[in-house]
Amino acid sequence: MCYTHLRQPRTGGLCSRPQRFSTSCPAFDRAVIFKEKGNPTKVLEVKSYEPLPPPPPGSLNIRFRLSPINPSDINVVQGVYPAKPAQFTLSGEEVFVGGNEGVAEVVEVGSGVHGFKKGDWVISGKPQVGTWSSTRVLRAKDAIKLPPGGLTEVNAATIAVR
Repeated sequence: MCYTHLRQPRTGGLCSRPQRFSTSCPAFDRAVIFKEKGNPTKVLEVKSYEPLPPPPPGSLNIRFRLSPINPSDINVVQGVYPAKPAQFTLSGEEVFVGGNEGVAEVVEVGSGVHGFKKGDWVISGKPQVGTWSSTRVLRAKDAIKLPPGGLTEVNAATIAVR
């Protein structure tokens, strides 16, 4: 069963004055997907998918902490932006996953990966990786590790476009 809760940034505690809204399904991960380009109000949908298996060698399993919606992301969904969206197979179905920027936390490190550990914050150095998803496998060579502390989730999630 899915549920929603209100959390304070970075602390995870419940609060009486909501600062961030979060929705989670403990058994599944989710992504905002589309199967064809078009009007976002008609083509975007949320799809649940099984949790990721362990990362392949040279890769990281990441969980997105914050993924903003940039006007260019909407243009990608519409098919009027020159960038190609990320295509994935989720639960046996070929879909596009939107999102070009976001900050993620490393949740598992694949064999042969050095310089990353569980808990590190990363952004993608590769465009159109499908950041509108709960989790993703990212090749370590495409991950940019952010320095610990000093950055808010908002700053970190949008650092690539600043």
